[in-house]
This record gives sequence, structure tokens and C-alpha cells, in this order.
Amino acid sequence: MASELAADTVLVGGKVITVDGADTIVQAVAIKDGFIQAVGGNGEIQALVGEKTRVIDLGGKAVTPGLIDPHNHLQVLGQLRDFYVPLLPPEVKTMDDLRQRLAEVSAQRPEGEWVQGYFLFVAEGRLPNRHDLDPVSPNHPVWIVQQGGHYGSANSLALQIAGITADTPDPVGGVIERDGRGEPTGVFYNHRAMDLLRRVAPRQTAEMVCDNILYALPIFAASGVTTFHDNNVRGVDTVGSYFDVDRQGQMLIRGRAYYTLEWPGDVERALKEIEYYEGDGFMRFAGFKFLLDGQALMAYCHEPHSGVRWDTPTWEPQSFKDAVRALHDTGLQICVHCVGDAAVDLTLDAYEEAMNANPRPDPRHRIEHCVISTAQTTQRMKELGVVVSTQPQFLRMFPSVARAVELFGEERVQRIMVAREWLEAGVPLALGSDAPTTPWLTPQVTLAGAVARIAFSNEQIGPEQRLTVQEALRAHTQGSAYAGHEEQIKGSIEVGKLADLAVWGEDPYTAPLQRLWQIPMAMTIVSGRIVYQV
Repeated sequence: MASELAADTVLVGGKVITVDGADTIVQAVAIKDGFIQAVGGNGEIQALVGEKTRVIDLGGKAVTPGLIDPHNHLQVLGQLRDFYVPLLPPEVKTMDDLRQRLAEVSAQRPEGEWVQGYFLFVAEGRLPNRHDLDPVSPNHPVWIVQQGGHYGSANSLALQIAGITADTPDPVGGVIERDGRGEPTGVFYNHRAMDLLRRVAPRQTAEMVCDNILYALPIFAASGVTTFHDNNVRGVDTVGSYFDVDRQGQMLIRGRAYYTLEWPGDVERALKEIEYYEGDGFMRFAGFKFLLDGQALMAYCHEPHSGVRWDTPTWEPQSFKDAVRALHDTGLQICVHCVGDAAVDLTLDAYEEAMNANPRPDPRHRIEHCVISTAQTTQRMKELGVVVSTQPQFLRMFPSVARAVELFGEERVQRIMVAREWLEAGVPLALGSDAPTTPWLTPQVTLAGAVARIAFSNEQIGPEQRLTVQEALRAHTQGSAYAGHEEQIKGSIEVGKLADLAVWGEDPYTAPLQRLWQIPMAMTIVSGRIVYQV
């Protein structure tokens, strides 16, 4: 074999799941100059072995395209390492556990120093309030956030420092919880309300954000992820930290950043201050993100539910439409977080108006999560070319089907994340982790969630909406590449595409469901370079 034709690396003796248009499965793949050179049988690929070719014997292991996670918050994973105190199971399961841990942390810090943490849930089934927090930390301002990121709790000292009193009005789209006398309880719902407290709490420096990114990259790589979309990057400086890491040549895997707009003033920053960074293929600026409602208790819906608010979008509707219109004209993508069906419909209204005013080709705007939607919405999303980027593993966060029905009602529960309906209707579908807003960040859990659709009680929610593992893998690779306008260069193992690959410790196509979510990765390859190996 002439050296100029020889492959740099070949992987042979495995099950190469290409996820091409025909779902072809072959034995081997060759890589040259960071791209897929050939796919085929062992003999075909062995013929490309030259004197300097690296030969990797897969020993029967499965290879898939590198997983593309289209919705996560990578640098936040780094924050959870040491900036926030973890208040998580199994150590913290009850309110008493949470108070005890906060008391321990407060005792180790100088008086007046902030204590910031995050929790998943407590057995009492409610959020901590200032009356829970004050006795164990009276001399330290305390701010703890539910891991999902849309609810927060403060003690009285933190409220005092922030100047939040009974006279403080709720911001548009946010809720300051109050007791029967109108006094703040310390509980905040949605980011605009949380920002009233967060503006006085310590923030991470740009150097810390870069460290967070560098910490999280190998964790994603070890899960088989070769491209991530950080779909909620707050702050011009935080967006810039991703670009700084890339300029320093330290991006282990590929990334895309979406700047989050929480306030009307963020529109001006998005248009004039954000660097629309292209990079060299590893990191780039991809577009913009809105959050039109919060988590389930604040889902913006057409009809009432039993949460905190059902009729409160985070943006005044016309302001939201105006912002979408302005950002559509940049030529970049827009993503909108939608939990309730009214949030989905308002987003589609905004997209349609912007696209009619400026009918640029294939904007491929996105709806993130799309937890509840109407049947009519599915056809409309298809007609507008809107991508749904969702996370069916979230169903595991419902304690039971009964609790889901208690919150949303039977009819709406049947319309939670209707993945099969979208797929069969031709709506572009992408699957991701939303890490670290749940306890799980791996693609294995995401795939298992799409296939199983089970609540914490192990009851199925909407079993008719289950995907096969083949369909779920396609949505997590080719579908997620499409969600980033990159299906021509990644998302499948085909000649000429980027050599971004995941080698699985076990075959995801044949593994039992109870094993699928636990399968370890044996190797992750980006541009032909091994970035993770057992």
C-alpha cells in the first residue's frame, strides 16, 4: 500500500453501526486525515493498512457515530464540582438531612461568607424555605438551587442583602413565593425571579469558567460524546470562555454555544456584544436560547394545572416575538425552552412571524424539551421545519404516573414528549441529556429513557410513544447533527464525514434494556484521535 493512500487508523473485527440511510452494519472502518476514508468488511479495510497505520482490533465491540448531545450545560457541570455544595441523595434525602449538611458547611466558613448549593429533592415533597434554612445558618447568606435550575431557595440573611421584601414585586415571568402575610418565604420560581437574588451572590470568574469547561470535557468524552451543544450559556463573558478554551487548543471534543436571553436587555447584547465565533471546527457560536417557561410547576399551558402557575410565560408575548424576529435576521439558530403547550404554540407563532417577514432558507429553529404539546402542533412544527430537541429520560423524574396525572391531568400526560408521533409525522427529532439538570448525563441513559419511558415507580408513561433503540440512536447521532446544521459532516459513519466515533463496551442493539443505560464506553475518537480509552 502506497503511503499516501494508506489509512492513518483502522478499526477492524467489530460491529460498525453506521447509522447511514440504510442502517448499514459492517465490520471495519478506516480513518485518514481526521475523516472516514472507507467502511466495509475486514478484508477491504485491511487492504488500506500501511507501514505506519494504527490497527485497532475491536474484538467484536460495537462502533457507532460519536454521540452528539444537542442540549446540555457543560460548563455548569464543572461548577457543581466545588463552587456549589452538593445536597444530594443518598446523603441528603429529607429536609433534616439538608439542614444538617448546611449546618456542617456553615460551621466551616467565616461568618458572613455565602453558602451556595444545589439539591435534587427532599422526601417532604416541597422546596426548602427561609424558615428551614435560617436556624442552621443564621449568620451566612444561603442560596440553594434545585438541580433542574429553575427554582431556588434563600435564607433571611440572603433576602436582606438582596433587598427583597414584601414590597418587592414579582418580575415579569417570575414568582417570589409569599406567605399569608405577603412576606417572601425565600422560594423563587423561574430565572427572572431568581436573578433578583443571584445578582448579589458571588459569581464565578472567567478563569473559573474555563477551568469548569476543561474539567467537564473529558467526562463527556468518556460517555462517547464527540459534540456538545451548550444550550443555555448566560453572560457574554461565559460564552467567550468557550472561545478562549478553543483558541488555546484545549477543546477535547467539539462544542457549540447558544447565548441565553433572559431579559429584554439581552437582545442588544446578543446583537452587538457576542462574538459570532467560527473557530476551526471544534468550537463555534451557534445561536440563541430563550426559556419561555420553567420546570413542570411553572409550565405555561393553555389550561390550568396543579403546579404553582400555569398562565405565566417568562417573556411578555410581544416582546418575545420582537426579540425572535431580530435574532432570526442574524442568520443563526434560535432555540426555545418549552415545557407547557402554550409555550410551544407561542414559540411557533414567533417563528412563523419571523420566517414570514424574512423567509431565509432553512433556519431550522428549535424547540427544547417540548414536554407537552397539542396534536395540532405536530403538523405545524413539520411545516415550519422546526427541530424538537428532547430528553425522554426526564420521565424518570416523575415519582409515579399518578403524580404526573395529579399535576397535568390524564389527557396531557398522554401527550408528554410524544417522540414516536413526531418521528412518524416527519418532525426532525434530536435527543440529548440536559446534563447536569438531572442525575444522569450519559447518552446511554438518554437512549434507555427513549426506549423505556418509565417513571421512578417503573410505570410506563405513554408507552405508545416509545422508540426502538435504533430510532433513539439515530436521533442522538444523525438527528442531533441535523439539529446543528451538520448532518453533512457528522452523525453517521460514511466516507468523507468526520472521524468522530464511539466504541461501546457492549452492543447497544442487543443489550437488554436494563443493561443499556449502564454500558461503558471503551473508546472515543474525535477527528481520528483517541480522546478517551479504558
